[in-house]
Amino acid sequence: MATHKQNNTGRTIAVIGGGALLAWLLWRGRGRGKGSSGEGDHTSAPVIVRVRGSDQIELDGVTSNLATMVARARAAGATRVFATGDARHGWIVQVIAALKAAGVAIDTAPSLLN
Repeated sequence: MATHKQNNTGRTIAVIGGGALLAWLLWRGRGRGKGSSGEGDHTSAPVIVRVRGSDQIELDGVTSNLATMVARARAAGATRVFATGDARHGWIVQVIAALKAAGVAIDTAPSLLN
């Protein structure tokens, strides 16, 4: 009796790919609020940005950089911006300009927007 070796590479790839697709479809909606439509639906709380001296930024209590802060603010859709007394005026202007350029809603004292 002759043995017939079958090559199941294509079937294996299809099963693994299908499983990966199913997992992605099930997990992609996690983290969104009930009734949330995803992209462009900014229902999360605004991030808190504190502009500090020595051109530093604190994002929700953690030291951050400008690029990360803008990305997180864009994802949240809104920010509350505060500045400490030792923050350089030019740095405050740069941070707020980056947020405006990203299309983020900014809640701050009117004096910081000048």
